[in-house]
Amino acid sequence: MGRSSIAVSDEVASELSKAASKSGKTSYALANECLGQALKICSEGGEPDEIYGDWKMTKIGREVGSLQWIGRDLVEETVHEIALVEPQKLVRIWHKAGYNFGIYLQICFPEIKDVVTLVNQLQKSFTIGRVKFVEQNSPVVQEGQSYTLGIVAANSAEFLHYLAEFWRGLLSAYGLEVIDSKVTSGALKIDFMLRGKLLALSPQVLK
Repeated sequence: MGRSSIAVSDEVASELSKAASKSGKTSYALANECLGQALKICSEGGEPDEIYGDWKMTKIGREVGSLQWIGRDLVEETVHEIALVEPQKLVRIWHKAGYNFGIYLQICFPEIKDVVTLVNQLQKSFTIGRVKFVEQNSPVVQEGQSYTLGIVAANSAEFLHYLAEFWRGLLSAYGLEVIDSKVTSGALKIDFMLRGKLLALSPQVLK
C-alpha cells in the first residue's frame, strides 16, 4: 500500500492526535479511516461539510426516538385528517412536543445562542427544508433580544402551521415569546423576543 504525505493545519493535527489516542488507534489509521468515509460520501455526490450535521442529527434522533424514512405525504395527510376533527388539540400536541424537545436540548445546549449555533451547523441536514434561526439586532426592540426563525419547505400552509407551533413550543423552553408570525404554503417566518428562562406559553393558533 502506497503512502503519501498530506499537510494539515496544526489544529487538525492536534485534534487527530487526541482522537487517535482516545480510540486506541494510530494517527495514520484514524486519518485513513476518516478520509475513506469522507471520500465515499463525496463519490456519491455529498460534501464534507454534511458529515457533522448528518451525524449530529442522527444522534439527536436516536436519543429522542424519532422515526426515519417517514414520507412527507404521510405526515401531511395525518395532520390534515386530525386537524379536521380537533385542530386545537393538534396545536396543543405539537406545542407540547416542541416544548419537551426544548427541555431535552437544554441538556447539551443550555443557552439560546447555542441553539442558534446548532441550527446553523445542521442547516444542510434538515429534511423539512431550509431552516434559518438567527439573532436580530433591531433598534426597535427594547425589552430583550429578538430572534427570527425562517423555514422554506415544500409543505402546505396547514402542515407548516403546526410545525410553527412545534418550534414555538421548543423556543418557549428557552424563554422566547412570539411577537409576530406568518405562515404560508411553502414558508413560515416567526419573530421571537427573549423574555426569560423556561417561559411556558399557553399554545395559541398562529395566524
